[in-house]
Amino acid sequence: MLARTWQVIVKELLHFRRDRVLAAFLFIFPVMQLFLVAQTAGSDASNLPLAVFDQDRSPESRALIQALDNTTELALRYTPASLAEVQRLLDTGAATAAVVIPPGLAASLQAAGNPAQVQVLVDGSNVTGSSAALAAAEGALTSTLLRTIASRGGTALAAANSPATPAVALATTVRFNPELVGRYVAIPGLFAFIVYQIAMVVASVTLVRERELGTLEQLAVTPVRRVELLTGKGIPAILVGMANFFLLLAVVVGPLGVPMRGSYTLLAALSTLFVATEVAVGLVVSAVSRTQQQAVLIVFPLAMLDFALSGYLVPVESMPRGLQVLSLFSPLRHYMKILKDIMLKGADMSTLWPSALALAGLALVVGLLALRNVMRSFE
Repeated sequence: MLARTWQVIVKELLHFRRDRVLAAFLFIFPVMQLFLVAQTAGSDASNLPLAVFDQDRSPESRALIQALDNTTELALRYTPASLAEVQRLLDTGAATAAVVIPPGLAASLQAAGNPAQVQVLVDGSNVTGSSAALAAAEGALTSTLLRTIASRGGTALAAANSPATPAVALATTVRFNPELVGRYVAIPGLFAFIVYQIAMVVASVTLVRERELGTLEQLAVTPVRRVELLTGKGIPAILVGMANFFLLLAVVVGPLGVPMRGSYTLLAALSTLFVATEVAVGLVVSAVSRTQQQAVLIVFPLAMLDFALSGYLVPVESMPRGLQVLSLFSPLRHYMKILKDIMLKGADMSTLWPSALALAGLALVVGLLALRNVMRSFE
């Protein structure tokens, strides 16, 4: 009995050794997944891109800018020359926060009178980053202004202590999500991830199912060309993914109450591009897998890695530099930005084109890779 059991054990171990894809999944993918998720999930919001529009250009305003840049949460990236440029940076998501320093700030700190109003604007479409950026900016500005006022004494200090005539007033504005409602950001992110999973899983079992049924060899000897086979397998998966998208969109906008401020047509078009990209990835997985179970097992760690790199857990800017570069190759990252920008900001192609172009490029590259692997599966 023990000898027979041992023979079965040896047989299974030999099977694991010969199946390189499954072996990679069992030993390499879990380590990569744990490392990458830990690197992203364990990071606090930091190095969030900051824009400062300095209209005073005085030593006092430069001290404020230096204090903002010295925080761990904020990194000065932009010095716009107009309010229109400030708005563009927030609309495109290039800046998480913007500070507008008014003209006459230094004069307001030296004498009582009308208060100078320093504006703090944050992008509310990312609740985690926005909250951290807002708190850091308010803390840095307040402490620096109080130190400056206290060092001058006299009428400025009296004015600062007077609730009726403060020397400087902070005005904070949260754009796109004024109340920082977390569900307005969390739900679109989950929405994108579910669409991603459905498209990947459906596509990942198409070719390998044929292999398991023994019909893949029959397809190899038919007049069907490889491109035609890939298209025939991909289009139904895209249709299933888009049907799932429209169903989930109705739930998100309806019962869940997430605002939809942009174009439904534009969102549907870019979602089709995203689903097509993920279907191509699924076809690559299907072409290299030997069983449906193996294909599904490969999809899940890939999904977790994409989810960790998408910016859903923490802002991409707060990740280590290497992971930021790696996230550029994640279609989910670009699609989450598109989804949130259209739904919460009402964005159009004038601001979405970088993300749309990245998705199109990834779709082309992955599509060619899928075609190559489909051709190899018939050799």
